[in-house]
Amino acid sequence: MLNTRTPRLAIIADVRPGKVLLANSISAKSSKWYPLRDIFLIGSSKEYSSELLSDALSAIPLVSSIFSIAWIESQRLIDRKLLDDGIDLLAFAKLLFAKPTPTDLAACWLSLANKQDLFRIRQNKIFVRSQPELQQLRQARRRQQLAIQIKPESEVFEAEQFPAECLAEADRLVLSASESQPGDSARIDLSHLRSFSIDDPCTVEIDDAISIQHSADGIHKIWIHVADPHRLIQPGGCLDLEAQRRASSIYLSHRLVPMFPIGLGSGPLSLSPGSKKAAISVAVCLDQNSCIVGIDIVRSWVQITYALSYSDADELIELAPPQDADLAEINALLLNRRLWRQAQGALLMDQPEGRFIRMDGRPQLEITEPGCSRAMVAEAMLLAGAAVANWAKEHQLAMPFRCQAGNQSLAPDQLIELPAGAVRWAHQRLGLGRSRLQSEAAAHQALGLSAYLQWTSPIRRYNDLLAHRQWLTHQNLIEAEPLAKELINPLLDKLEQQSREVGQISKEDQRCCLLEWLESLKPKLIAQDGVMLRWLREDQNLALVRIEQWALDLPARLRDPAGPGDLLKINVQEVDPARDLLHLKATIG
Repeated sequence: MLNTRTPRLAIIADVRPGKVLLANSISAKSSKWYPLRDIFLIGSSKEYSSELLSDALSAIPLVSSIFSIAWIESQRLIDRKLLDDGIDLLAFAKLLFAKPTPTDLAACWLSLANKQDLFRIRQNKIFVRSQPELQQLRQARRRQQLAIQIKPESEVFEAEQFPAECLAEADRLVLSASESQPGDSARIDLSHLRSFSIDDPCTVEIDDAISIQHSADGIHKIWIHVADPHRLIQPGGCLDLEAQRRASSIYLSHRLVPMFPIGLGSGPLSLSPGSKKAAISVAVCLDQNSCIVGIDIVRSWVQITYALSYSDADELIELAPPQDADLAEINALLLNRRLWRQAQGALLMDQPEGRFIRMDGRPQLEITEPGCSRAMVAEAMLLAGAAVANWAKEHQLAMPFRCQAGNQSLAPDQLIELPAGAVRWAHQRLGLGRSRLQSEAAAHQALGLSAYLQWTSPIRRYNDLLAHRQWLTHQNLIEAEPLAKELINPLLDKLEQQSREVGQISKEDQRCCLLEWLESLKPKLIAQDGVMLRWLREDQNLALVRIEQWALDLPARLRDPAGPGDLLKINVQEVDPARDLLHLKATIG
């Protein structure tokens, strides 16, 4: 067995002091001498026949899911105090095989010697990594991935350069966007509607806008207009494949990593004001109980009347001037729809949220307060997703449906006993199953919807772009066939994995900022008011706490007996960004 950068299997043909001669098979001629320290002995002719040893040379590494079983089993043995030191290869293989053969041993070794995190090899012994070790190892890798030059926060740039072919195609599309494209003449002109786009001031990829259309019978249509990238982007083209690889735009504390080249995503694809823009518009009619009673989906032209920030929109809703009452009307309709979802079991968790951005390279905490316009925009996007999901379900069209099972850890009467707000929400979140993408519609319990898909961010999220493509192909509006369930499922699995990775990168970026920010405040840090949310590890006095002034939920070790809802004083005991270390201590306050 040769232990090099590319581990491989071999037969020892001869041995001399401190070195061995290796061959690729029992009968092959010897190749070259190697230091004995580079050799890991898997088996010998004293234990196994030459035929079995020869067969072992064709072994391949175990698949990761099976290999992970060995780590889970070793953790069980450690918990039972049956394993506290390194083990040899045979003992390791017995975690997976009843009677390991030389081929089984070789497969185990190749899995260990290839790049993996779960185990480490030292002096022919195998040691299992603990969960904290794995966390530190993976966090260090994430930090290394994120450790690139920090630009001013106002500058949007791409951390990973797009392929030259994609950049050339994006430049061509930007220049040709003003020319007539296939399908343009068949679009419904909705530019007469007063349309509102509402985003944070720094947003450059504008995906969506909303309108209301009044009718004489008193049944109003809420229009949700969404950017239509397929006017320019070809399915299967280089930009489409690169967007699929990226899966989504990533908004980090100091940069945007876009799904499409930024000149395209913030230019002709965006619903920016000033001219007619291509969109896919969803019209939804609600009855007096806020149930969906009518859906219409069209390819359209829209023109943004007002491009507003959330604070501007809050003011317009509050004032509701007679000549500009549309936004206030939309808000009232969607507020009732929100209450309808709550009655269906939706979890509505409106609370301030802290997020870090970098200004001149330094992390600063920004707190986003909940407001009526944020709730309204979120509700409009959910309404569009529910409406299209219902339409797709009715037409038996495979879609990237977003589903989530309800699995509450506490009974309703137990939840009612918890303080309302952050404490109760923390326990409700704990009881939810993980949301997932699948090709058939199913309930999304946290949203209170019987069917749902993400539809309103096709410039920033690939599964939204895929949902658009399925509808467009089903309606024969672009030249392609809609993907059947058996074809779309592998793609959804891939997108789900990529989505988790993107979320982890963003989480690690925020963690790095938090530690740097706390370290910079160390001389002035004082005890913070907080509340105990729930236990993380009660046996270790480790709890999840909320620090309201920072609008952050963080783990802290409690010094005093406490329960959910108890008020705390929280001190930063230790912080070290280099070691990814943060210790908070909490006392009853």
